[in-house]
Amino acid sequence: MNDFRYFPNSKKDIAKLYRILGIKDKKELFGKILGDIPLMDCDVLKAIPKGLDEEALYRFFLDIDSNIPVKSRTAVFAGGGIYNHFVPTAIDALTSRSEFYTPYTPYQPEVSQGTLFALFEFQSFIAEILDMDVVNASMYDGAESLAEAVLAAMRLSSANRVDIPVNHNNDTILISDGVNPRCVSVIKTFAGGTGVKIVKVKLNSRTGQTDIEDLKQKLAGGNSNGGGRSGSAGGVGVTPAVVVQQPNYFGVIEDLEVIERSVHYNSNSADNPSFIVSSTEPFSFGVINPPGYYNADIFAGEGNSFGNYMNFGGPLLGLFAAKKEYVRQMPGRIVGKTKDGKNRDAYAFILSTREQHIRRGAATSNICTNSSLNAVRAAIYLSLCSKSGFKEIASLNLKLAHILRDRLLSSGLFEPLYEGDFFNEFSLKLKRNANNHNHNHNHNQNKNHKNKNNNNNKNMTASEFIEKMAERNIIAGIALSESSLLITATENNSLSDIEKYAENAKEVLNA
Repeated sequence: MNDFRYFPNSKKDIAKLYRILGIKDKKELFGKILGDIPLMDCDVLKAIPKGLDEEALYRFFLDIDSNIPVKSRTAVFAGGGIYNHFVPTAIDALTSRSEFYTPYTPYQPEVSQGTLFALFEFQSFIAEILDMDVVNASMYDGAESLAEAVLAAMRLSSANRVDIPVNHNNDTILISDGVNPRCVSVIKTFAGGTGVKIVKVKLNSRTGQTDIEDLKQKLAGGNSNGGGRSGSAGGVGVTPAVVVQQPNYFGVIEDLEVIERSVHYNSNSADNPSFIVSSTEPFSFGVINPPGYYNADIFAGEGNSFGNYMNFGGPLLGLFAAKKEYVRQMPGRIVGKTKDGKNRDAYAFILSTREQHIRRGAATSNICTNSSLNAVRAAIYLSLCSKSGFKEIASLNLKLAHILRDRLLSSGLFEPLYEGDFFNEFSLKLKRNANNHNHNHNHNQNKNHKNKNNNNNKNMTASEFIEKMAERNIIAGIALSESSLLITATENNSLSDIEKYAENAKEVLNA
């Protein structure tokens, strides 16, 4: 046998190996390793279609035999802020390089040009997707990023105030009821020490969009619990910011054009609240207009969908962008491009207004070493999928989600929670059995037999439905209430997965 691993073994070498091992052929060899798992023969390999992309090739092998232990065969239809997107193998290979494989801050640009260049590309990609002027080099996660956006809006409001030192005790942040509740919880934690009040703007009960009339009323100070425009009749304080999510937590696409007109009501922009747009699914901007199109002042959201795994909820990737005039109120760090002494392209941190770079009292944030590795992964992912690929993935998400929703509604077991348009996430209610509302003469007789029917869908909660579907290797969604749930579909869900969901839902709810 040769000693060079890059030279193939000859038939003579292989026969010698078999004699030493006391076996006859490769099936016997691999049979000892694989056990009961069948060995793929050459016919299977020859059957691989030509020109498959990585995801299609993965599915081909996954579908050959259910016994092949490749990853997990569980179908995931849960989102709510973290989504099950396909991650190309190239990302793991590239980010495993020692130059990238650390989130630590590249303090010395002369030895960190590769990492800084990757982060600069990340900023450029995100700025183009969001149509925003400036993007920083990432935050911890979407919730923390949104909380930092609120603090930035408060600083912008303070710059135009006459009460120095600024007192925020009478200030009110207006947050749409469509913003992810976990993000709202983080905002309350961050802003808790400032004295600012958090007031919710309700949703339209039919569409699921932010209720424009309620927003206008609160902006005008018409609600005793709401914020008011400075100086307006009935106003109870300054409103530094209005926060909405696009698409919102229930999957509904918001009418940002109408909301923006309500927020930026004054021709003197200094008197307006900051219009903050959040998103936990930035792929949506492949098919709908981005926040910059609607004149958003600040964007803060989650970027984990780009080349990162779900990671059981973390680590994640926070995105933060703003108009150019607000750049000095941005948290974190920004990578800039310049020229070195030899007139070569060079990259370095600029405007690092965090407490490790400048005095704490002047810092906009105390964010430290953060999710830079996840940002590098996002940059690699976006460079691999290209602009057309990005839109193609977004369109596929949109299509699959609508197919799934139509399939579930046609079963007669679900009904819409809201009628508004959606991207890849939607909310449904479990439709109660008609017998549950049928008080006929057989009521007493049916009551005697209720134990036999205790499992049918008229008694099943959304949480119970999700648990029973999980027993069938289907993560069916997230419970929103006793009877409603949030369901997501991505490019990782095939048409057979959708059919599997629909058929199993029918069995579970009709059991």
